[in-house]
Amino acid sequence: MLHVPRLDVVDRRLMPDAASECDVATPHQATLRGGGPTPALTLRHIMQYIWQSGRSDEAIQSSRLSEMTTVRRTKTGEPRRHSTRPSQFFLESVQLERFKAAFRPDPLSLSPFTVIIGRNGSGKSTVLEALQWLDLAMRHDAVRACERYSGIHDLLNIRSRGQNTRYFKLVLNWTMGTQVGGSGPKATYELRVNESLDGRPLIHSESLVVSDEQDVPIIETEVEGTRIAPGRRILLPGDPSRKRIFDEPDRLALSRLAGGVNDGSLPHRTLEAIRAFWERAVFLRLSPQRLAQGSLPKRRSFDPLLDEEGQSLPALLNELTVTQKRALVEAMNIALPDISKIVVSETNTSREQNVYWSVREKMPTGYAGRGTYEIPASMLSEGTRRLTAILALLIRRPSPSLLCIEEIENGLDPWTVLDVLQRLQSAPRHSTQSILTSHSPWLLDNVELDAIRMVRRTGGNTRYSVFRTESAVKSFLATVPPGARYVNLTDSPE
Repeated sequence: MLHVPRLDVVDRRLMPDAASECDVATPHQATLRGGGPTPALTLRHIMQYIWQSGRSDEAIQSSRLSEMTTVRRTKTGEPRRHSTRPSQFFLESVQLERFKAAFRPDPLSLSPFTVIIGRNGSGKSTVLEALQWLDLAMRHDAVRACERYSGIHDLLNIRSRGQNTRYFKLVLNWTMGTQVGGSGPKATYELRVNESLDGRPLIHSESLVVSDEQDVPIIETEVEGTRIAPGRRILLPGDPSRKRIFDEPDRLALSRLAGGVNDGSLPHRTLEAIRAFWERAVFLRLSPQRLAQGSLPKRRSFDPLLDEEGQSLPALLNELTVTQKRALVEAMNIALPDISKIVVSETNTSREQNVYWSVREKMPTGYAGRGTYEIPASMLSEGTRRLTAILALLIRRPSPSLLCIEEIENGLDPWTVLDVLQRLQSAPRHSTQSILTSHSPWLLDNVELDAIRMVRRTGGNTRYSVFRTESAVKSFLATVPPGARYVNLTDSPE
């Protein structure tokens, strides 16, 4: 049984300062408008206390796996430390045009950790679907990226069905550096995709410009496409020795260029960062059934670290080192203290044979009342399967560059949600940017106000905004937590 300490006996030296950590008051204590009580401890603060005070020094030390560095020896035998942390490349904003619910909304600004909220049908998932479309087009081609939507027709906004408006457009802005809005180089990528006369996707135009002290074009469109022919793109237009024409109808020039320049120039560093970004991007709409069905023992080189429904989890677990598997067990012990090991079955017959995963759990049976039993994934709870997948991704090194999760709270108890949120909010230190969608006001109470983005749909238009900049949100007292503000907005986000 989880012991939750009384608020009046909690050792506050072990907890973050409630008044300075964030604007907090539990929803039932908050006064929505007018005077109110001083900030109070939230469940997040209590859980941080339990998490730290209830573990041994050895466990705390082991949990710092992600902070490890590679130790090498000098000629004199002295250790030389080299950080294993990769360069960070954060997605700073996304702008959609004529893509599904989004006709022409303003750009959606992003932070290293972002939670998107909004009513059903407002367009929360539209952003993630646009990014996932680009991810699939990078890994395969535009035709394959459209297959899950029964073709490009279903991706076009309903107001884009005219003869000359059958297209969608995506604009992405990245920042290279330690944080969004940092001083490192920036990259802007624009893509327009037409629907051809026979209903196939055709690349109309594509551009990539990296900006440091000056703008350097890496991809530019020489001749724009039509509904009959693709656009004519120029790769590396500023380098006469490498400049070439690219006019494949359904392939992105970006996918062909990434990793193809082998020097230390700004274009090379940009393309390597983009290659790594999409190579390790993960989009999750986890299916409890798929999580238990097994997969091939190894993923293919062009596959994501984990597929969106989670069926390739055994292959992901096989990629973890022994130390990372121990860290995964320890992370799961916060919710499931009796799990002692994660096991993936082996196959000796064929590389095409599926393997399955299970957990070993200590039970009061057997000799001296202490036994360990192997429980297959199919017998685990849905929440345990989801938790295993998310934690395995966060513990793997290198970790995902972009981790997008739909309705993160599904299947997880409140304590586990808090633990996962804490891990995701600290993940940017290891080059992982997270974008979550949620319907939970309680979850909002446990994230920073600056991390929340709101989606509204009014008059048939989808609009994205920074939650804290909304006038209705600013009218609340600072002590009112984000979730309470959201559900008590006077201008309901219909």
